[in-house]
Amino acid sequence: MADILHRAKTCLILAGAALLLLTGCAGRPLIEREIVRAVFFAQQEGKSHVVLLLQDQESEDSSDYKTATGEGDTAAQALSDAAAGLDGVMFYGLTDLVALPPDCNWEELRQFASVLYETAQPSPEITLFLLDNRTVERLQETAGDLYDAMQAVEKKYRISCGLESVLSQSDQAALPCWQEEGYGFAVLKQGQSALRYVEPMRAQLTAVLRGQSRQLEFTFEDGNASCRAGATVLFGAERDGVEILLQLHDSDLSALTDAVPRQEEALEQLLAQQLETAFSQIYEDTQKIDADPFRLTFWQNCLLGSGEADFPVNFRVEYT
Repeated sequence: MADILHRAKTCLILAGAALLLLTGCAGRPLIEREIVRAVFFAQQEGKSHVVLLLQDQESEDSSDYKTATGEGDTAAQALSDAAAGLDGVMFYGLTDLVALPPDCNWEELRQFASVLYETAQPSPEITLFLLDNRTVERLQETAGDLYDAMQAVEKKYRISCGLESVLSQSDQAALPCWQEEGYGFAVLKQGQSALRYVEPMRAQLTAVLRGQSRQLEFTFEDGNASCRAGATVLFGAERDGVEILLQLHDSDLSALTDAVPRQEEALEQLLAQQLETAFSQIYEDTQKIDADPFRLTFWQNCLLGSGEADFPVNFRVEYT
């Protein structure tokens, strides 16, 4: 009798687990829901637009999608309009990508982030991008391919830009910008125009120094050499300032033409020089908009116990 009761209990547990897998937290079958994989926001003709990328549950292929669009005076209204045209209940539990209009500033970014947090309650794994400048119609046509391509870039460069990290920052934020090949990077500061990097070296270096990427892959020396390397950033104190050490590991440097030396040591020296120049430009740019994306003031206070506004920042590259 005990054995029969034990088996019955086991069956009930397995059945309950299967039900949870099919329904999620709210107890409604996923087949009756509209599973949102990505959200693309756009501004067009003075209106807020949204394109939702939905899992096509009538297909046996998990990579098949469908789209729904909405518009309104605000992002929240656009989301509501898109949902109103669907039969199922919206399910954002599997959403892992949100793209925002390309000209988004800090104030607008906060508004979008708040709408997403309140409406969708997405997971911390979600990645935010600034989108390129494409029409709503083209966005709807290309949403599935765009999602797959953005996911591939996120994985390749080990990019991170979570919704919670944006909401937790008081007056500035930074996030990747979608580009057809690779990605750009933007630093947004309250009350300032956004600082945007399109060129791969500066974009990727900014992301790495922000702790939002751990991979570098670009050409340098005017396209005559290529770099692929993992990247780690260490902060320390030196004299009366902050030292930033960029450690490159598993590096693969190659000469693409005869215009540069082919010796590894020579290529390492050229790359280090260009990265140091790129950092100087980035640091100068961020100071102009009164932004501190690398938290240098924090490190100054922690390492040296000083709140001085002006302090030396020393950047160097090391190969490990």
